[in-house]
Amino acid sequence: MEDTKKKVFDGTSKVQAMGFRNALTEAGITFHEVDKSDSAYIGLFDEIQIFVEAKDELAALAVLKKLNY
Repeated sequence: MEDTKKKVFDGTSKVQAMGFRNALTEAGITFHEVDKSDSAYIGLFDEIQIFVEAKDELAALAVLKKLNY
């Protein structure tokens, strides 16, 4: 089975990720978030990733660009 998810965001800012999630929702783009935060090392090894379907990748990247991220 082929994985059709494309990563469109990765970063450590939960605020930035939240803004992008909200913008994707408003644009009607379905996404999947992976939060790799480690509660034992808060702030040191945090990483948030957002994935979209391959067919939505360009639209999601356009939304991200509008947000200046």
